[in-house]
Amino acid sequence: MQQRMVTKGLSRAGSAPHNRCFRSARPAIKPCVRVCASATNGNGKSHASHPSAAETARTIVDIVSEGTLSTLNADGFPVGSPVSYTIDKSGQALVTLNKDTLEMQNLASNSRCSLTVQPTSFPARAVASVTLMGKIDVADKAESQFQFEVEKALYYGGLDQSAKVQELGAADFWAAEPDVLRKFAPELVKSWNEDRAEDIYRIVSHHLQVPLTEMTYAELLWVDRLGMYVRSEVTGREPEVVRVPFYRAVLDERDVRSVITMASQIAWEAERPYNPPLPSIFTDSAAAAAANN
Repeated sequence: MQQRMVTKGLSRAGSAPHNRCFRSARPAIKPCVRVCASATNGNGKSHASHPSAAETARTIVDIVSEGTLSTLNADGFPVGSPVSYTIDKSGQALVTLNKDTLEMQNLASNSRCSLTVQPTSFPARAVASVTLMGKIDVADKAESQFQFEVEKALYYGGLDQSAKVQELGAADFWAAEPDVLRKFAPELVKSWNEDRAEDIYRIVSHHLQVPLTEMTYAELLWVDRLGMYVRSEVTGREPEVVRVPFYRAVLDERDVRSVITMASQIAWEAERPYNPPLPSIFTDSAAAAAANN
């Protein structure tokens, strides 16, 4: 188990209380997700606390480039084959298939198929997995890439625990946009856990309304434009995965770093109620008034 004494974190906030150790590595636990229904931005308007199933499905398909293509053979049995694919400018999946392979033979007889996609490594692997269902037309065998015509998609929730399986129509799937942080999230998770673990502890402590001294563990698992998932342990409670919404949707990598830093600063200030000293003009006037009396 890795342990790290955070010294970078919040230079503005000073060192951790009692020189405590903030850990950022932990064996897996069974998720028990606590998710807020909504969050508010600076104008008081509400937005969703996490991306929709369709948005997350699009994100997964976009950040992964390999999957299992299932086709039907002559006996009617499904056959799974590892394939690679790319996403074109319009967002369509183009599956790479070699000539004279079993999957090509099967698709020539029956174009119906499915493509199951799941990230191969963490942290993205924990987010979700997706199965696209539809057709691949291989009539033009001179091509090496073939468009997957999506008719529907099956979304298997991971961190959001929204449902075991959720069916998405093709229109909903294609209308959704991949998350703006999808390319940066793994590095953001890594850097915050390794270099700024104290920030995550403080944010979750503030979000759960528990003293920082009762937070025994916190680890950032994933971040998207609307918030972040954090694995947390609090004294006297069962371990859980907490969804912490941002006060507004972020725009890019730089913006999310700013929003998380702000959330940590707010949490730090909440720990230490600060009453700024009065300007000397007021203190001098008060002293003069007291002397005259």
